[in-house]
Amino acid sequence: MPSPCVAICQLSAQPREDFNVNTEMLILEGREVHVGTWDAEPRDGGFDAHVLNDRADAMGFMVVTDWEYLDGRAYAVVERRRGKVPTGASDGPG
Repeated sequence: MPSPCVAICQLSAQPREDFNVNTEMLILEGREVHVGTWDAEPRDGGFDAHVLNDRADAMGFMVVTDWEYLDGRAYAVVERRRGKVPTGASDGPG
């Protein structure tokens, strides 16, 4: 059974001239961090939930709660889709 994970979407802190994307999604799964990035602007102070759901799906996760917005970030609970290997994964601690 998949374990719940946390997804956080935020604007990237990387300098624009050195980084060709400005939005990133971090999925914290146990001791691993999966990172997906793309070039998009938040709408009306928040992120578009449909885009966030599509990005989580592309990373191999299913969004199981509504996205909540706080301090310029979006948060949701996600679960790994069965049989999907996350894409855009980055090595986390441990």
